[in-house]
Amino acid sequence: MLAWRYAAAAAAAVSAAVVAYRMRHPAHRRRRVVVCSTSKQKKAAVEAALSATVISCKAPSLVSDQPIGLDETLRGAKNRLAAILEGSDAEGADLAVAIENGVMRLLGGDEEVWVDIAVVLLRDLATGAQSVSTSAGVQFPTAAVGDWAEAGGEGTIGDVLAESLACDKQDPHVALTKGSFSRARLLENAIRVAQASLP
Repeated sequence: MLAWRYAAAAAAAVSAAVVAYRMRHPAHRRRRVVVCSTSKQKKAAVEAALSATVISCKAPSLVSDQPIGLDETLRGAKNRLAAILEGSDAEGADLAVAIENGVMRLLGGDEEVWVDIAVVLLRDLATGAQSVSTSAGVQFPTAAVGDWAEAGGEGTIGDVLAESLACDKQDPHVALTKGSFSRARLLENAIRVAQASLP
């Protein structure tokens, strides 16, 4: 009988400790992430990569519609992130993600080769720690790049590809990879890399 009372008292003490702990440490809430864009591909990629509640906000890149080269592409991502951090859109968020796609001309060899790559910036808004990564590149047809340049470089190469491939101008990647890699999937992997390398 005495052992039963001790066991009951011990169980009550453990139960009270668990309740007290839960009151001090509420259940882990779902992270909130602000993505510096209203692009559906970018939002979907962030949701999939970070399993988070995503807030999509308009943020200007302040670079050309079709960035050329890594420097301009990185600058576009940095400008998007800065725009969000300067405003109130990031309030209450845990992380901020800025993404900019651009085309890179690969040097070397006789043939001109162009590859579309995304630059991803991920910032921990509590600590200020930041990381950068890039997506896997998808080769864009040289002819499409030439057509875009001859037309005055207006819009994006995605606009040219949308006409020739009858695809989404925001996601020619899926058509160019025969359905294997959507833009969102490429971005998702880049975001995962950025998160894994966050200091």
